[in-house]
Amino acid sequence: MSRNLLVTGGAGFIGSCFVSRQITAGDRVLVLDNLTYAGHLVNLEQVLHSADFSFVHGDIGDAEVVARCLKEFHPDAIVNFAAESHVDRSIHSAEDFVRTN
Repeated sequence: MSRNLLVTGGAGFIGSCFVSRQITAGDRVLVLDNLTYAGHLVNLEQVLHSADFSFVHGDIGDAEVVARCLKEFHPDAIVNFAAESHVDRSIHSAEDFVRTN
C-alpha cells in the first residue's frame, strides 16, 4: 500500500537516497528543502520527473510553508533529514571551539 511521505531535507545526500528508495517502493513523496549548502536538486535527478515526486523550496522553520504542505499533501508520515551540523567548521577550528565554549 503506497503512502504519502513528507520528507524534510530530502535534497541532501542521505535524504535523497531515502526519497529515491521510497518512490521505487511505490510511495508518493513531497520533499520540503531550503536548498542550503547541504541540499541540491541534482541529488534528486532520478526522481524529478516521477509522477510520485513533488518539491517545495522552503524552510521547516516557516510555519506557513509547513502548514500548506500538510494541508495540500496530507502526509501519512513525516521523515526529517533537515539539519545543518557545520561539522566541517569544528574540524578546521577545533582550538577556537574549545577556547570559546
